[in-house]
This record gives sequence, C-alpha cells and structure tokens, in this order.
Amino acid sequence: MWKKKINPIIIKAALIAALMISFLLFISFTCSQKKDLKCVSLYFSAPANIYKENDEIKVPISKDTVLIYHYSDYFVYRLTPTAIWETGENIKGTEPYFIYNKKDSFGILFNSLTDSSYGIACRIDSFLFNRAFRGKDLDIPVDSVWSMTEVKKGDSGILIEKYGLTKQGDEMSVDSIYYYYSKKMNKVGYSFSKKLDSISGMKLFKFRLLLNSKFSKTYNGVLPNREISFEIREIDPPDVKEILSLIKKYQSIKKI
Repeated sequence: MWKKKINPIIIKAALIAALMISFLLFISFTCSQKKDLKCVSLYFSAPANIYKENDEIKVPISKDTVLIYHYSDYFVYRLTPTAIWETGENIKGTEPYFIYNKKDSFGILFNSLTDSSYGIACRIDSFLFNRAFRGKDLDIPVDSVWSMTEVKKGDSGILIEKYGLTKQGDEMSVDSIYYYYSKKMNKVGYSFSKKLDSISGMKLFKFRLLLNSKFSKTYNGVLPNREISFEIREIDPPDVKEILSLIKKYQSIKKI
C-alpha cells in the first residue's frame, strides 16, 4: 500500500499560518499588558527647613514627584534620582525603583531599571513611609478639633471639602485642610484613603494642609503662609516595556 505524499507547498503554508497566529497572539497579549499598566504621578510640596537671614525669615519650598505604576496586584514606584550637588540637576537613569505585590509584606528595591542584581528586600510600609510620602490612610478630621466649613463643586465635577481648626494653634499648627475628590479617577489603583473614596464614591486625589501667617517666638518674627500638599495625576505610563520586564524579574526572584 502506498503512502500519499503531502505537498511541500501545503506544509510551508501551514507553518507560515501557525507562525502568523502565534505572532498575532503574542502581539495581542503584549498590547493587553500595555493597556492594563496604569500610572499616576504623586506630587509633593512642603516648606523645608526654616531659617533667618538678615533679620528676614526664609521658608524654602521642597518639591518632589514620584511615579507610581499599577499592574494587576503589582505596584512599582519610581523614586527621586540622584542629583548633582553643585547644581541640583537630576541625573537621568539613576532613579531607584521599588516594586511589590500588594499581598506581600516585603518588596524589592532596585537601584535603576538596568540593575542586574536581585535588589534589596524592604518592608513595604516602612519603606513607603520613609521614601515615598506614604503614611496612614487619611480620614475625616476629628470633630472635637476640626469643623467642616465649606463644601463646593469645582471645575470638571471636582468636589472640595474644607475643614477649619476650631481652636487657635501654635506657629506650626495646621489651620485648614482641603480635600479634593473626582469621579474621573475612580479606576486609579493608588489611594490616599480607601475609606474616604468609598464614602464619597469619588477618588480623593488631592489634599492641602494650610498654615496661616503667625508670629514665631522661635524666630522672633512673622512666619508667612505655608502649605503642604499632595496630589496624584493620571498620566500615560513611560518606559512601559521596561516596567513590565521589571515585574517579570520580580516574579522570577520571588520564586527562588
């Protein structure tokens, strides 16, 4: 009995078709990953060390920005890069990255995206508190100290709550608090307070702590108005391929 020969042209066509299907599936999966990767920038601004110069009180402002990526159960923080001491200019490519799974207690710190080491294991809560302005979740200010003085709607459906201090504080006391909410950011994974997000049905994306001008016995002069503010803004994630590769590296290290 003779065997029927398969036309080599048919075999070649089948192989090409299989390769095309695999390529399309790979592209589809990669595009899905890129689409699922979200990013917000966390802006921070606050008075730095107060000092007196020529009988004038100086209050320099410290500012910083941290990028926070969110993919599935993973968070990646891009921290402040190394700066040139003489000029204060940031050196590109020296940004450390801290990555963790929200189900874990420890994350891993890498010196840069090109760090070939296994990184440094760090406890998540303490690391974020010390390096990424992450403290306890915000809550409604205590009634015995604060009173809600105003609620208003701003542009683009933003809701603003203002709280005022009920008693006169000292020169370093916060006098008023502003909370800013928006429904447009409800899908953002990062949160200043899951409790307040849930109560309002909106994302708390910004808060400001204002200190009024007061006479300071410490500096023997009048301190100007001061402000501490935090804000998250949703942005298009930069370095998508590199961040997804970092997540895969983290997953591999955790398996060891």
